[in-house]
Amino acid sequence: MTTAAGDQIRDNALYAYRLLAEETSDIVLVRKPDGAVYFASAALEKLLGLSKDDVARTSFLTHVHPDDLEQAYAICAVPLPGQSLTQTFRFKHADGHYLWLETTVRGVYDQASGELRNVLSVSHDVTLRIEHELEIKAAQQRAESASKAKSRFLANMSHELRTPLNAVIGFTDMMRQRTFGPLGNDKYEEYATLIYDSGQLLLDLISDMLDMAKIEAGKLELNIETVDFNGTIEDSVRMLRDRAEENGLELSVSMPNEPLFANADKRAVKQIMLNLLSNAIKFTPAGGSVGVSLFMRDGFATICICDTGIGIPSDDLERLGRPFEQVEGDPMIAKSGAGLGLALVRALTEKHGGTLAIESEEGAGTEVRVTFPMDADKRAAA
Repeated sequence: MTTAAGDQIRDNALYAYRLLAEETSDIVLVRKPDGAVYFASAALEKLLGLSKDDVARTSFLTHVHPDDLEQAYAICAVPLPGQSLTQTFRFKHADGHYLWLETTVRGVYDQASGELRNVLSVSHDVTLRIEHELEIKAAQQRAESASKAKSRFLANMSHELRTPLNAVIGFTDMMRQRTFGPLGNDKYEEYATLIYDSGQLLLDLISDMLDMAKIEAGKLELNIETVDFNGTIEDSVRMLRDRAEENGLELSVSMPNEPLFANADKRAVKQIMLNLLSNAIKFTPAGGSVGVSLFMRDGFATICICDTGIGIPSDDLERLGRPFEQVEGDPMIAKSGAGLGLALVRALTEKHGGTLAIESEEGAGTEVRVTFPMDADKRAAA
């Protein structure tokens, strides 16, 4: 190859590199070892309204936002051969506003001597990306703050409401039991019973709201112990048998002859059982039946509650278990409650590493199955 041809190739290459540097949207700077700017791409003026003299090493830091000086200082050092430095910081435009720049710096070394020849920096405008990230972070912080405020509010309100409610329930129960003698009129006993039942309903609702707030805040801790599932289910059925009989329902129980023990939170298991059994009784018309069964299969203890109640429309099954969700807005069907029962059941079950499954046919009844892992390792893995 002739010298002229070689020069032409070199000139073409230099032209191509210069054209690329001039037309790119990134700011390309080439500095000499002493810090003087040897080359600045057109993007410097387009993006920042500055000239290469404005960003010489001696004046570079004066354009950086005061809060980002540490990051800017970091790229003032010259990287070793084959290495690079990248930092993100705010850089002042000529008109006074700031842009976020992501700047990468590399040293250009002589291949033969290893001597530093130039320092190359490429800066990319990442303002939109950083602002979007900051907006997301701020939104997350607002959401977390709102969640904490809600949890504190619910906890405080629950405490303030529970105290007088416990007094109402306790005194009305004494009146119902005629602890200090007859009330003098049958109507008073009826009214005391209504007050007692209403107080219990409110107390249950407040407890559910507090538990749901703890779960959503990730603050609900399980007290794991060896739980007798047979005994826990029998206790729950005993508590609600009178209600089932008052509603004209047949309540049956089927459990293994041998006690079934598993590591779980006894209070949570009982709460799950009471919520599911209460729902079954609530939504089953007089003359129907509710069945409770317990069995072990594939390393899981399963509680199954079946009823011959009104059932659940297939379109509504998917949203069951979400807080404050109910199947119907009709008060004759939805009855009392805030839609927290199944949400608590699902959350407490999953906290144990178990699962909740619901099968239902409108007008024919519902079957709910809750499974608990017998193996503690399975629960931890879940």
